[in-house]
Amino acid sequence: MDDNRNKTIRIDPESRDIVLDEHGSMEMIYADETTAQCVRLTLQTWITEFPLDVTHGTDYGRILGKKASELEEDEAEEVLRDAILQEQDVAQVDSVSAEIAGRSIATSFKGTLYSGQTISTEVTV
Repeated sequence: MDDNRNKTIRIDPESRDIVLDEHGSMEMIYADETTAQCVRLTLQTWITEFPLDVTHGTDYGRILGKKASELEEDEAEEVLRDAILQEQDVAQVDSVSAEIAGRSIATSFKGTLYSGQTISTEVTV
């Protein structure tokens, strides 16, 4: 994989701010770390929220605000898998879990990249 293609600015997982190094320069990340960050940001983004691509993000409207009895079995996991697989370097979703509590959802994910490496992340929205 071309590391020059798969690089980006590091985004703080909590604040969602750009991370600066000790010299005040934007910190860069590369390769699989970029893909893991992209998956995390996709899971933090509601579909239609990003105005430059309203099809990108997670379709939380399908699962949040509904009673558990109104959801199909594995519907939350399906929504999350669909979002994760928007990232082109993710080959497969090895595991995904969702715990819905009121108007929030806690997600954990593990996946395999086309490079053969595994990534994981946890997100609460």
